Amino acid sequence: MSSLDSPSFTKLYKQYRLRLISRINRLIGCRETASDLAQEAYMRLLDNRDLSNVLNLSAYLFQIGHNLAVDYQRDPLNKIEYLLLDEAQPCPLPQLQEIVSLRQQCSILIDAIATMPQGCRDVFLLRKIDGLSYREISIRLNISEKTVQRRLVQAMLHCHRSV
Repeated sequence: MSSLDSPSFTKLYKQYRLRLISRINRLIGCRETASDLAQEAYMRLLDNRDLSNVLNLSAYLFQIGHNLAVDYQRDPLNKIEYLLLDEAQPCPLPQLQEIVSLRQQCSILIDAIATMPQGCRDVFLLRKIDGLSYREISIRLNISEKTVQRRLVQAMLHCHRSV
C-alpha cells in the first residue's frame, strides 16, 4: 500500500478509534487527552505519504498512538507530580461538602423555577438558560420588552425568596 485512500482511512477510523482511545487512556489516565492524541495519531497516519513498508496499518496506527502517549507523559507539564509539588495550593476539585451544598442549591432552584408563574418561568428560562436578549424574548413571546424586564425581576425575586 503506497498511500491511504479515503474509504480505507474511514474504515480504519471507524474500526479502531474507540480501541485506540482506550489504549492511550490506559497509558495516560485522561480520556479527553487520549481522544485528542488518538485524533493526532490518525492525522499523522493520514499525513504519511509512503506507507509501502507498512504491512499492518492498524498496528502502525497503535504504535503512533503509543508513541504520542509516551511523548505526552515525558512532558513535565503533563505529569500529576508536577501539579502536586506545591502542597500549599488547595485542591482544584470540589470537596464533598461543596458538592452536597451545590446539589442542595440546585434542588432549591429547580423547585423555585417549577413554582414560578408560567410567564415568569418562560422569560427566566429564555434569558438565563437560552441567553436571549430582552428584545429576542419579547419577539418570541409576543410581549413588550418592559414586560420581559418586569417578569424577569419577578422571577429573580421568586428565586431569592425560595433560598
